[in-house]
Order: sequence, then C-alpha cells, then structure tokens
Amino acid sequence: MKFEVKPYGLDAVLISFGSEINLNTHACVKRLYHALRIYGKKGIRALIPSYCGLTVMFEPKKLSYNDIVNLSGDLLCQSKERKELQYKVKIPVCYDKSFALDWNEITDYTGLDWEEVIGLHYSKEYVVYMLGFVPGFFYLGGLNPKIRIPRKISPRLKIPSGAVGLADNQTGIYPVESPGGWQVIGSSPVELIANRRAFIEMGDYLEFFPISKKEYFLCSKQIQRILVNES
Repeated sequence: MKFEVKPYGLDAVLISFGSEINLNTHACVKRLYHALRIYGKKGIRALIPSYCGLTVMFEPKKLSYNDIVNLSGDLLCQSKERKELQYKVKIPVCYDKSFALDWNEITDYTGLDWEEVIGLHYSKEYVVYMLGFVPGFFYLGGLNPKIRIPRKISPRLKIPSGAVGLADNQTGIYPVESPGGWQVIGSSPVELIANRRAFIEMGDYLEFFPISKKEYFLCSKQIQRILVNES
C-alpha cells in the first residue's frame, strides 16, 4: 500500500494516499486511522482524517518523525486483511420549502423539479469521508451528479442547526448554527452532537429518509448507529 509522508512542523505528520477522492483512497485512510487508534501508541496526541490522508499529531519527546512513518507502514501491512466493522445511520430530513432555503436556486441550476431533487438526494447511500469544519459536521461523498451544485457565491452569516446542504459532489448537515456557503436543501430534527461528542464517525454509512413538516416537530432527536456487519 503506497503512501507519501510530509512533515507538518515539529509535531505533526501528514500521511497521504494520493489525491483522488474515492472509496479505495478512503479505505486506506480509514484502515490506518483505526489501526493507530487500536494500537494506542503513547505519544500520539491526535488523529485527523481527511479525504485522502491522515494527519498524525505527536509528542516529539516521545516519538520521532521516523517512528510515525515506520509505525504507519507496519500497521497498514498488519491490518490489510482485517475486515472493518461497518455502521449505518439513518437520518430523517424534512424537505419542505420552508426549510429548503435554496430550493429555488437548486431547481434552477439543475433543471429538475423539486420532487426529483428530493428523490435523488434521499435515495442514495452515502459514506462519511471525514468530519470538520465545526464539531460534528460530516462530509458525505457520492452525491448524485444530477443534483450537484456549487457553493453559494456569498456565504450566509448564519445557517440554522440541522440544515442539510449541498456543495459540489458533497452533502452534509450543519450540527450547530454557523456561517456557511452550502446550498440548503432541507433540515433534520436530530441532534448530531451531545456533550461535545459526535454520534457519527468517519467511515460510517448514512441514509436520509423524508419526513413531513408535522413529523419534523414530532420526531425523536435521537439517532441510532447500527452495526451492519461483523469482523
């Protein structure tokens, strides 16, 4: 398994598996991320996965750059054949136009009617590639090409918590109120973070299902993360 290593200052290393955003690259990132977590090496401060790589933050007094490189190579070889656990999350979304702040822009850009857009969005199974830019915000890859749309030219100063957005070939949910430039297609009533902990993790599979506006206000705020296979 080929990878490139780049130092990030004195206490971090970026381990990259190329530049293509796809499931094969994601599988490499996920494998190393979980292998390092399970290994539990003292001196590793944080693991930050991205679309094509993993940043490893470490304590220079306990580990060196070469230690991280050698450890990563060894763990990737050892974990190559191990079957990864897979979890699936199903999340309700209300696509009512009162929540879909950008429904007009989305239909104009795609040339589709609103019901077609909704159907194409929730009929897909997505993979959580990574989490960022605020705690609990997950990036879902694999959006149907028919509903791909660029980010807004002028981002909003406030996007409400629970807003479901589109940006290029991605979709995701804003877990808290924040600025943002994604095109808002709907809203979910579920709480994605509690006690500063996100319920969804990198590598999970996610499906949306539509609910009415009435159901939105009656819906449970809890979500279930279900194991769909066994190692």
